[in-house]
Amino acid sequence: MTATVETRLGALQGIQRTNHIEFRGIPYAQPPVDERRFQAPHPLSPWEGVKRADRFGDASIQENISLFGVGNISEDCLYLNVWTPSLNTNKNTDTETKRPVMVWIHGGGYISGSGSQLIYRGKELCENGDMVVVTINYRLGVLGFLDLTQYFSSDLPVSANNGLLDQIAALQWVKDNILAFGGDPDQVTVFGESAGGMSIAALMTSPLSKGLFTRAIIQSGSGDHVLTKEEATQVTDCFLQETGVSSEDPDALFTLSTKQIIKAQKKCLSLSFDRGTQQQRVPQFGMTLVPVIDGDILPTNPIRAIENGAASDIALMAGTTRDEWNLFLHTPGPEGDSLAKTRYKHLDKSELIKICERDLPGLGEKSANLYESVILSRAESKDSSNSPLPTGAALDMYSAFESDRMFRIPTLRLAEAQSRHRDDVYMFEFEWDKGIFGACHAIDIPFVFGATQGGFGQILTGGSDKAAELSSTVQSCWVAFARSGNPGTDRVGQWPGYNANNRKVMCFDIETRIVDDPQGNTRGHWDGIL
Repeated sequence: MTATVETRLGALQGIQRTNHIEFRGIPYAQPPVDERRFQAPHPLSPWEGVKRADRFGDASIQENISLFGVGNISEDCLYLNVWTPSLNTNKNTDTETKRPVMVWIHGGGYISGSGSQLIYRGKELCENGDMVVVTINYRLGVLGFLDLTQYFSSDLPVSANNGLLDQIAALQWVKDNILAFGGDPDQVTVFGESAGGMSIAALMTSPLSKGLFTRAIIQSGSGDHVLTKEEATQVTDCFLQETGVSSEDPDALFTLSTKQIIKAQKKCLSLSFDRGTQQQRVPQFGMTLVPVIDGDILPTNPIRAIENGAASDIALMAGTTRDEWNLFLHTPGPEGDSLAKTRYKHLDKSELIKICERDLPGLGEKSANLYESVILSRAESKDSSNSPLPTGAALDMYSAFESDRMFRIPTLRLAEAQSRHRDDVYMFEFEWDKGIFGACHAIDIPFVFGATQGGFGQILTGGSDKAAELSSTVQSCWVAFARSGNPGTDRVGQWPGYNANNRKVMCFDIETRIVDDPQGNTRGHWDGIL
């Protein structure tokens, strides 16, 4: 069966399901192809007749590295998807149905992923929470985050931060059209994981996204994965050198093939820069195609902007998983084996000290000793025979160190900054470790989307009845926050706000509970650093 909705630009025909209606592949901007490559998204023109919205749009061009499968890829990728319990067919604005809206921004390190991946389908959230759920695509890699303005802006209308501009264009589409889908344009919550969460931190401080959402849920993301204009110039120089494009020949940008773009992109990712807003040097590896502080779309470092009140109108929920880095250590790489079985196969404490010194200069031995105590303490409190990962202690120490460096500590800094201006800042941590990678990066996704019982969701969570039960609990909290700005529910009880003086965190596990300053000893290790 089909269902038709009238948007501001024209009619769309979606799919009528038993308990919801689904619209796939809705364009929200003109295809960024040919001469529009590297430009800001262009507004769509109205169409006549009924446009079919029953097939997902292509994802941005990328290598085949996503764990969850992205489907077709092309430069024509600016599409979004909508799940709604029912459409708004009543033309009387006083009696219109207005449901809260949740807009998902996918992760993938800004170089992979799509809004149509199976693990992101919005059916369960839509039906269980009586919500309108939207997932979006945006440009990735060099097409989304290469700053060409310093070389070509006098000749071409290129733009920095195209990926962020795409996200803003999608949110503007939601603002303009979601009422017809039964959604409330004044009650929009953005939520996202990893690079999606990092994007949200940037959007919270961008003047171009003001008024497009009122609440934000950041999962394993933060506000410090950004580049200065000077750093972005180094990335651009690398790209131009690799492709052979000269600033005197701007038209050559439009003749590059997808293969050439991806090859040059890999070279750009080999660069490294420092992270954080403190004096201590903290290297950033492998993520160099990220939002750029351009003074316009992103005026300054998001953490600093949030500290100064740039997002004081936005309620915030944020958190991480306990063992984020396990995903990157234990999943197979391009050659088939994981890092745990290749590069770190024989990792011992002396090697760990060297790694910690590389990642945190001057504090290598201190870091290794601290995280050794963390792993030993964890082993004492839990029968080691039940560990989900058959790894050595040094590898577990390294995972705990990198989990903090890359995810947990920057996320805490984001929450601390926002709590200076609002009381409704809430922190969470996923401790569920019944899947084969433990409480790893991305384990929160199947719990949020109700996808614990099949596919990669089952691999991440173990797929038990207890996992499904926890998923219902997690969904209830996400829905409650989207409805009221408070994630407390009957399932979890009262959820206190988070700030530097009251570090209460909701820990999701077989027994979900509030914990006061979990891993406080390692949190203090990073004071003045990240």
